[in-house]
Amino acid sequence: MKHVTHPTSLAAAAAALLLGLLPGTALAQFDAGSNGSYGPLNVTENTTLDLPPDGVFHCTTINVSAGRTLRFNRNPLNTPVVLLAQGDVTISGTIDVSGSNPSGAIPGVGGPGGFDGGWGGFGPSEPEYRGGDGYGPGRGLNADGQRSAAYATGAGNNDRTYGNVLIVPLIGGSGSAGSNGNPGRGGGGGGGAILIASNTRITVNGQINATGGVVVGFGSGGSGGAIRLVAPTGGGNGNLNAPGLAGGGNGRIRIDTTDPLAFRNLNLSGSVTRGTRMFALPPGPQPSLHIVSVAGQAIAVDAAAGVDFELPAGSPATQTVVLRGQGFIGEVPIRLVVTPEHSASTTYDLTLNGSANPPEVSAQITLPEGQPTRIHAWTR
Repeated sequence: MKHVTHPTSLAAAAAALLLGLLPGTALAQFDAGSNGSYGPLNVTENTTLDLPPDGVFHCTTINVSAGRTLRFNRNPLNTPVVLLAQGDVTISGTIDVSGSNPSGAIPGVGGPGGFDGGWGGFGPSEPEYRGGDGYGPGRGLNADGQRSAAYATGAGNNDRTYGNVLIVPLIGGSGSAGSNGNPGRGGGGGGGAILIASNTRITVNGQINATGGVVVGFGSGGSGGAIRLVAPTGGGNGNLNAPGLAGGGNGRIRIDTTDPLAFRNLNLSGSVTRGTRMFALPPGPQPSLHIVSVAGQAIAVDAAAGVDFELPAGSPATQTVVLRGQGFIGEVPIRLVVTPEHSASTTYDLTLNGSANPPEVSAQITLPEGQPTRIHAWTR
């Protein structure tokens, strides 16, 4: 599967922000970055919106009425949800980017910007009998104590935590593993990721949900997702929910504001930090990473992410994957994960020279014959 990574490496992004390289509280007036082209987003009925290609809604104002729920369909690149507003944001109802529960052996889907669960077993013998590993940096593995997914916190013996307290890049939760059987149960999807920023204020009297999906009766779940709010001030007594359920790791919540009393009455569930880093999206072109070739088959840089790969019968198991970066400078650590539907996933750590021409790195990977396989890559 070709996957476009999030804006930059986790360590580099955190270091840049902590050193104050991005706008801070010295600015007299905060600009969320909305050009207002979407107009007002006014949710008065239960609504599911298609995410634009970049995931960004440029609103004038945002209002979600009490008793109403706003959800989003994932776009081809599975970007997070970004809601930018020139004026007030008022959430009296619900915004939901949660991961879903599995349906039988079919895995739960990650929320926008999150990752899917693994496939449940679906055959009388190996390998189809085996449940597949989950997807994402904190994915659950089909092994004792490893089935639930991690994110800000670990999950059982799964210590594959990732991300940073600033949630830059904005990234969602990971999926839990499927279980063995004929059929087994699929894994739960990871919670999605959402950023809401306003030039003026954000008021939450309803709730924003980015929970992980669960495998009912099997005690495993996807990790919670990510919720980030940025506004000069705000308030309300609502809920921000990004927990991992059924043993999944907690997701991340970040609130940035220049008002020390803002948002103090919100109820927060997840790993929470507060600050005064007053920016919505990092400035400048956003670096990205693309898988452009698998086993000699070219994949267009701008093609939709989410293409599963199946090795043709009779092909050698060892094949080459080529990754290409855009907008990176210097050496960038990359993690490539190969996840067959019913075999154990394998991880390859690489280094991309972002200053090369072209900025590409290749890896020799092992692919199972005759088994659908998904390939993910992201910066470490």
